[in-house]
Amino acid sequence: MLLTAYFLIWPAISAAILAILCVTLWKDIRAARRGGQSMI
Repeated sequence: MLLTAYFLIWPAISAAILAILCVTLWKDIRAARRGGQSMI
């Protein structure tokens, strides 16, 4: 039962972490464009 719950919850946790990373990256890109800087 515990293993089944792990396999069902793991993709949701991974998707949440990916979403947080993407939102943070988008904010950094917008801030760099506003400041006239390059991300690289």
